[in-house]
Amino acid sequence: MARPVASRASISARARRIHETSIIIDGMNNSRMTGPYFDQIRRAGITCTMWPVSITAPFRQAIRQICDFWNLVDKNKDKVLIVQDTSDILRAKKEGKLGIVMVIEDTRQLEDDVDNIRIFHRLGVRRMQLNYTTQNSVGCGKGDREGHDAGLSGLGVRVIQKMEEVGMLIDLCHCSPKTLRDAYEVTTKPAVVSHINVRGGYAHPGNLTDAEQKMVKKNGGVMGISGVPFYVKDRMPTIDDMIDHIDSAKRVAGVDTVGVGTAIFEGHPPEFYYQFNLPEDRYGKPPWTWPKGIETIEKLPAITEKLLQRGYTDAEVKKIMGENFLRVFRQVWG
Repeated sequence: MARPVASRASISARARRIHETSIIIDGMNNSRMTGPYFDQIRRAGITCTMWPVSITAPFRQAIRQICDFWNLVDKNKDKVLIVQDTSDILRAKKEGKLGIVMVIEDTRQLEDDVDNIRIFHRLGVRRMQLNYTTQNSVGCGKGDREGHDAGLSGLGVRVIQKMEEVGMLIDLCHCSPKTLRDAYEVTTKPAVVSHINVRGGYAHPGNLTDAEQKMVKKNGGVMGISGVPFYVKDRMPTIDDMIDHIDSAKRVAGVDTVGVGTAIFEGHPPEFYYQFNLPEDRYGKPPWTWPKGIETIEKLPAITEKLLQRGYTDAEVKKIMGENFLRVFRQVWG
């Protein structure tokens, strides 16, 4: 099945060729999913996107959210498929569909029962984040009370072990510094930091330090550089500022450790943002506007073009735009 005609007239033929022939993976898309929005993502040339089917809901509500999404996918089988292993990503590319990795963006959904991980895995969830910014019973997040960092709990150790056992990808995005260090001491398989930025691009306290980036590299994982505006720059960020973060991450951790996780928010009503309750002095006031040049997901090919303009080779661009995430998927999911 052919993808919708892409709105990529402003990018070069070289960038277009890379997009059309490569596996393109977005490490996070926070938008409201609908049939028409599936087409928008496909117009961006994206093969696979990771989407939070549940953010901080309790167990029963999370199950309902997963069922609702499966129902939506069933109604749009000509456009999308749920990714449960790497072969599904290759199939999505071949059939011109969008592959979607269902993500749980916290571990509150487990309600302290590690066996629930297996249930979520059976329902199709393939990635789980330890923290959604604040502390839970698994560990501490970066958005918690300033100066407070309890690290990974004993339950957190068991959660990591069970996730690796069943083949669920561990996401360490938004973990506190100590939780991050503790988690890397426990993991035996690659983990990702799906949508994050780096201190070398902008010194936001939520961004990864050089030492933390080297932990990701040593683990064999990937960090998805994001367009989240308050992580990119203090004010009026542009796509070039986002590419600065990619440049910095490549210098510190190497090109094999870098991906893209736009974490873009599109299509949500204002009340959707009430649930986040993040300190405005550090995170700004929602709704957030993505950097100039990548204001919508359809502009994602501009990242490929910018990387080429900065001298990245075709092979490096392909790694950053998808191959690095695909490698980790193979190692964790098989």
